[in-house]
Amino acid sequence: MVARPPLPEFSVRPLTDDDRRAIATWSYPGALKIYDPGAGAAELRAPDHVALSTPGGELLGYGTFGVEARVPGGRYDDADDDEVVDVGIGLRPDLVGTGAGAGALLALLRAPRLQSAARVRATVATVNGRATAFVLGQGFSATHVFVRERDGRSFTQYEQSLAPPRS
Repeated sequence: MVARPPLPEFSVRPLTDDDRRAIATWSYPGALKIYDPGAGAAELRAPDHVALSTPGGELLGYGTFGVEARVPGGRYDDADDDEVVDVGIGLRPDLVGTGAGAGALLALLRAPRLQSAARVRATVATVNGRATAFVLGQGFSATHVFVRERDGRSFTQYEQSLAPPRS
């Protein structure tokens, strides 16, 4: 049996222009190609986007918050924006399927943007079975399934409570 390299430790930091250029080159295999950032990586800006990196600064992925993490066609209520924060994770392609997503999510959950949120929501493409299994394994619950009109792709929204229930 081949030993897997240890999973990296994730930190959150601001994205740099070098990060955006690197992210623009990322390409995912098969059905995950829908996540290829391409030239759109140039638009990844604070406060809605952060770099996920090693404590030493090596880029491992990026995180997305708020409206930028939403998929057109989903069920979103802007009145809930103070209570629910949408999140998204883009891992470097070589880290996909390695188990690194847990560290990325934990780093995002510690980010200042989520400190006052009661719930976190993630929207996952149905074709992404690993991400679906991951969010369910992290305690998220499915709340809504929808089809994006522009391409007919199916997505599921998942939520997780961050704060104790209010009485």
